[in-house]
Amino acid sequence: MLFRSAGAAFINGEGKCTTCHTATAGSLSGIGGRYSPVDLQQRFLFPSRTGRGNVANPRATVTVTVTPATGAAVSGALVQMDDFDVTLRDAGGMIRTFHRTPALKVTKTDPLQAHHQLLETITDKQMHDVVAYLASLK
Repeated sequence: MLFRSAGAAFINGEGKCTTCHTATAGSLSGIGGRYSPVDLQQRFLFPSRTGRGNVANPRATVTVTVTPATGAAVSGALVQMDDFDVTLRDAGGMIRTFHRTPALKVTKTDPLQAHHQLLETITDKQMHDVVAYLASLK
């Protein structure tokens, strides 16, 4: 019981998980009945960009906004980005590639960024407490 309450405290506090998730009617509701503790740990530490059945999860799509020095900003789903170019798919499905220069502003938004950053800060105890709490959500 202590582990579950510590896990709930982490999710509701320091972990800031409630920024995106809710345990009562949201994405965490009943999660302990759907996944084993090992799968729960894997899913919160290394979340997937696919939903159930390996279908793309639109809530986890990395987006990018490219703003040239002159002209309008262009936004869309990130296709590829490196030191030289950024490629996106806009809302109309068109693929657009921009050569990266010092004048080109690129803003990347990754909905799973908080999960990636969690790996750098979460302790083993916190991890096990969170898993115990998630497993209790049946």
